[in-house]
Amino acid sequence: MNDCPQKLLFFIDRIEHSSYPVTETGYALVYRAWMRALSNCSEVYVAYPDSDWHESAAGELYVRAHRVLSFSAAPYAFYRSQRESYRADADVGSSRCHAELPAAALLVNALDAAIWRQETGDPARSMLLLRALSRVERDTTVYLSPALALEPRFGSKVLPRTFDERLTPRTWFTEAADKSPEDKIAGAMRFVHELGRPETLIVKPLYGNNGVGIHVLGRDPRSGQSAHGPLDRRVWSELLARYGELVVQEYVPSVRAPGDISADGLSVVPVDRHDFGEVRFLLIDGELPRGVDGRPCVFARRVPVADSLVADSGISHPTTLSRAELAFLERLGPAYRRWGIYFGGGDVIRTPDPARPFVFTDAARSVCGHAVVTGALNGAPYLIVDQILDSLERHIARRYETLVDRGHALAPGHA
Repeated sequence: MNDCPQKLLFFIDRIEHSSYPVTETGYALVYRAWMRALSNCSEVYVAYPDSDWHESAAGELYVRAHRVLSFSAAPYAFYRSQRESYRADADVGSSRCHAELPAAALLVNALDAAIWRQETGDPARSMLLLRALSRVERDTTVYLSPALALEPRFGSKVLPRTFDERLTPRTWFTEAADKSPEDKIAGAMRFVHELGRPETLIVKPLYGNNGVGIHVLGRDPRSGQSAHGPLDRRVWSELLARYGELVVQEYVPSVRAPGDISADGLSVVPVDRHDFGEVRFLLIDGELPRGVDGRPCVFARRVPVADSLVADSGISHPTTLSRAELAFLERLGPAYRRWGIYFGGGDVIRTPDPARPFVFTDAARSVCGHAVVTGALNGAPYLIVDQILDSLERHIARRYETLVDRGHALAPGHA
């Protein structure tokens, strides 16, 4: 832990807008950073998606931010005591458990670090701010390099295939600047034929998250009924018009539980089953986080409920990683470090196929929401959050060491 005073700015979503505040990672990071600040006189600030900002001609980025004064309770305990179950619609509109000062202009270039953790807000406005933050990286540490969000090759649905195509679902992307909608439709239909005209096909927006916009073409695994044939040009045209670029992907049936298992039934599925479900793994500086006993953490294995396609809808069971998954992450970790994914992760869908025991479906390139979930599964809700902050402090220290080696003056408090 760093004993020098620091100024940290967290770009987070408003907790009042969270549908599941008990595990809101951005808010948990602010809370634990504030706890650390009590011992070293550091200052913790927050900015929200609607916070005003401007960039000067000299490249100075000013953000209207709030200094965090106090927390009345630990967020996990505060929200857990209010609701024991997740009700996505009913739980929106949570009250905050911290106090903050009115917003004031803050020079981001002069901070020790800016931490990006936002998913709400206007996408175009967010991209403008990320571009501004990319120019600030020369002056301070930006935890989640804006390049990761700005470069298409780091897209969560693109990155897995870039790393290892053998362990990803067979996938086709419509994105190509020189292709017309008709060309994209023709390409999608060729891909359907290459897959052997499967009875179920998954289509989703290339830049979507959290299961938004997922469509099933052909036989729907939820109902068993067939609709919207994968060779229907009209359907492809409508999806392109509605979502822009698309991901067309084989359906991996083992994401769902075998048979028609209800939510109650899923709660008694043995936790050591390795032949179905989706596992959300996390990496911190390319390494698996570890528990207090030094062993790799257990992670959430999620299985969709009967009426959903999205694993987030289901029950999360703690699970250890298989030998094949551990070996895979030993290869992936150095790549994450090389790309600057300081804290990220991804999803693997387990399969009963020994030749392909899992497929890598999504790469989380930023501070993702499962930090608190994973900590809770390991008996300490802030276990992963604290390890993220340790990582942040290492990156801040490394930057200042580089400045000293180059003969530059240090920021106040770091002499």
